[in-house]
Amino acid sequence: MKTLRKIFLSLQALFMVQFCFAEGIQFFNNFVPSSWNSEDGLPGNSVTDIVQDTKGYIYIGTYEGLVRFDGIEFTVINKKYDKKYNFVSARSLFIDSRGNLWNGSNDEGVFCIGKDDSVRKFSTLDGLPNNSIRDLCEDREGNIWVGTSSGIALISPEGKVFIPEGLEDLIEDNNILVKHLFCDSAGRIWICTALQNRLYVYSGRRFSVYDGITSIKNPSVNYVTQDSAGAFWFGVSPYYLLKKNGEEETLFDGGGISQKGTVVNCIFHDSVGNVWFSTDTGLGVISGGEISYYTEKQGLVDDKVVKIMEDRESNIWIGTDRGGIEKLSQSQFRIIKNNETINAVVEDTFRKVIWLASDKGVRCYDQKKFIENPLTEYCENIRVRDINITDAGDVLVSTYAQLGVIKYTRDGKIISWTEKDGLTGNRTRCTLLHSGGDLYIATTNGLNIVKGFSKDGEIITIQKSSEVSSDFIMTLHEDSEGNVWCGTDGGGIFVVDSKTYEIKKTYTTEDGLAGNIIFKISEPVPGQKWICTGTGLSVMKEDSGSLKIYNFNSGNGLGTDGVFQALIDYTETVWFTSNKGIFSVHYRDFENVFNGKDDSIFSKFYGRSDGIVTAGVTSTSKSSKDSFGRLWFTLVDGVAFYDPVRGKANTKAPIVQIQEISIDDENFIYDGSPVEIGPDSKRLSIKFTGLSFISSEQVKFSYKLEGYDSKFSEWTTQRNVSYTNLPHGTYKFTVFAMTRDEVKSLPSYVVTIIKKPYIWNLLWFRLLIGGIIVLATAALIFYRYKDIVREQKRNKEFTSQVISALVVAIDAKDQYTNGHSNRVSKYAVMIARKAGKSEAELERIFYAGLLHDVGKIGVPDSIISKPDKLTGEEFEVIKTHPVIGSEILKSITAVPEVVVGARWHHERWDGRGYPDGLKETGIPEVARIIGVADAYDAMTSDRSYRRHLTQSVVREQIEKGRGSQFDPVFATIMLEIIDDDVDFKLHE
Repeated sequence: MKTLRKIFLSLQALFMVQFCFAEGIQFFNNFVPSSWNSEDGLPGNSVTDIVQDTKGYIYIGTYEGLVRFDGIEFTVINKKYDKKYNFVSARSLFIDSRGNLWNGSNDEGVFCIGKDDSVRKFSTLDGLPNNSIRDLCEDREGNIWVGTSSGIALISPEGKVFIPEGLEDLIEDNNILVKHLFCDSAGRIWICTALQNRLYVYSGRRFSVYDGITSIKNPSVNYVTQDSAGAFWFGVSPYYLLKKNGEEETLFDGGGISQKGTVVNCIFHDSVGNVWFSTDTGLGVISGGEISYYTEKQGLVDDKVVKIMEDRESNIWIGTDRGGIEKLSQSQFRIIKNNETINAVVEDTFRKVIWLASDKGVRCYDQKKFIENPLTEYCENIRVRDINITDAGDVLVSTYAQLGVIKYTRDGKIISWTEKDGLTGNRTRCTLLHSGGDLYIATTNGLNIVKGFSKDGEIITIQKSSEVSSDFIMTLHEDSEGNVWCGTDGGGIFVVDSKTYEIKKTYTTEDGLAGNIIFKISEPVPGQKWICTGTGLSVMKEDSGSLKIYNFNSGNGLGTDGVFQALIDYTETVWFTSNKGIFSVHYRDFENVFNGKDDSIFSKFYGRSDGIVTAGVTSTSKSSKDSFGRLWFTLVDGVAFYDPVRGKANTKAPIVQIQEISIDDENFIYDGSPVEIGPDSKRLSIKFTGLSFISSEQVKFSYKLEGYDSKFSEWTTQRNVSYTNLPHGTYKFTVFAMTRDEVKSLPSYVVTIIKKPYIWNLLWFRLLIGGIIVLATAALIFYRYKDIVREQKRNKEFTSQVISALVVAIDAKDQYTNGHSNRVSKYAVMIARKAGKSEAELERIFYAGLLHDVGKIGVPDSIISKPDKLTGEEFEVIKTHPVIGSEILKSITAVPEVVVGARWHHERWDGRGYPDGLKETGIPEVARIIGVADAYDAMTSDRSYRRHLTQSVVREQIEKGRGSQFDPVFATIMLEIIDDDVDFKLHE
């Protein structure tokens, strides 16, 4: 059933392309549709909303749950998936300015899903007027406006629910069914009700009825939005789009599809300025002042469109009421369908047409339609294998029937050569009008040369002989010296001297060719002969004075063995046709092989997602390049053409996300925290994804488990990796993603994996056993005591040395903060001493100060040493160093203060610090002391981006932060130290 449906949708898509050419509807011909419904993993076919979150996932609202989509797999999120998601439906979705995902359910209230995957619910119990949510938006103050089936509420950033005052003055009991909410560029909130004269605006903390629409009497507004220029767009019943720019109004009739039942449900402005609108009878677009429509008749999965959204790669997503979702991606190819096998295609610059050689005759394509002429009529129902245009404008047609070879002159005359004229057969494969004036004709029974290209000219034939092992001629090519290369079916190549008509040379696999079945011979690059065979590509070129043959096949990156033809465009991309379809390789890849820099090439295949909606490429056929640089490819059901100007690669890097961790048979959603594995665990599996919605299935990955893998893996489309029987220890997993266009992602977040040891692998256990042995064998307690003392002394010295080494390593990360750890330790001890701490406490604080920044070892040097202001993403990486540091130091149990200082020295007295948001005395005392010392050194040290601050400014900042950033007691002590340092000697 699913297969039949896919076939049906493919036929619909094909029909859409034909329709676009036939009717002149060009806009939607620029897109390739893809669709998904319940048969593909959606929990239902009724889609309510679509958004893309800050991580790159597509989220889809359905009545059966919230659905996360990564381009390959659907994940249904509801209470069945995880109890914390205490909802069943998802009706309205919204991503707020803080990156939270809001789900307005059908009858369960509103749910805020935080970036940390936390979930908070709001319902009538919290003050909402109704649990049936219709729309959501955010105002400038960060409040979330909630439109329900019976009123409006706001949720503050602190999570407080309240009802805005004033609406009850306009509507009794604030009881309105909200259709749409919108916050404009001025911060006003628009409330659409779809009722006549009931469009409300909230501004200046008051509601009013908007009466600014003058083109339509008693307007019923379903939707409102703004374009990039600030103009307002209204969806007005029954089927109008109204643009209001200041006082000027422009009305668009959106009911051109079918005015019956038409309602404008959504208006969307894409990144290039097109205006998309959805209705109950299809999808519309205003582009360049013209309206184009896309309906079920042209391939849309469902005419009732409820939501339109553009993702970060400029794909357009369409949510429908009964058909699931559809994605429109920019098409790189255009298809001209005629449901005939096309064997050759060529541009005629004299007649301004495209000629097609078909199994059913000659076809002539003029602009957007097929036309008839004497040649098409003459060749009707005749199998035509090739077609050429001479320099004089004559059309040469090679038929596979009694007509032989046909010449169609510019004045409309038809001349032919057949067996009756001396040809060795009427089944002709191709022709070549030689620069010397002779006509070469390839047949299935030998080569024929018509001298002088005359009807009465002498015909010379070359057939099977001791020199020619096959007289089934497949292709002809004239080289720069005038020799004619003849490719045969199984006999390799023989080269004819055009002056003597004798065979000069032969080439077969014994001479190094990839195969003896020769499909095409060409010179896309001067001095190089590219030979396409049934078992690979051979490139002949001069190398150090001798002819060398380079062969390419599936073993060294060509992607296939049988290659029909090679063409090169002006971007130096080489295009191939094969049994596996159309693919390309950049010429530099071949050059790298020629020059010995590489031993393989990278092939990029094209398919349905690129606009090639076809049953396949025609074998042994001839594609071509026209005078505009466009490439025309022959298909079994028409032709495809590609314009390098339009066919731009996707330059957006995929976003890598770690999705799931599996330990043996138990699965965990990855939340960013270290993954701990018990000593008995055998198998670790990591599931990841690369978020790109253009050819998602072709996204590749390369990964490495540091501590186990010696290097990153080869690129693969697999989205998971497993490791078995890992030794105990700490590992770091990183993965990259790369699109089909070779755009590489940033690395994933590092996954820390800790494989716990068995007890007998632990150092303390071994020491314990050793201690027992020593006790059992020791003769005297005194000697044992001395051994312990000596051991403690060595441990203390060793600890001091290790700490000193770590401090050097920390400071070496950044030349501008060299000495920072020692200074912070020094200042921390000064503060602690003034606070009355004991010598033992001072020693521990000293070590804690030294090691407070040890976590920066785990931060990339490019971020630590960056001279410019850090980006938000880079700052988030910096903020991981306290956690990294505490993980590094947690095994030091003798001085627990070092762990405390490393983890919490960036916490703030007011609770706004990181990593754990501790507050006031909830922050360990050691961390509070180091926090003050660390801030003082940061301000009094030279940095790459500024000089140190003056003592007065430093004092002012410490004073300002007392009781907010800093512990007021220790901040006061620091101020006293500053006041005592009259000459600012503490500065570095």
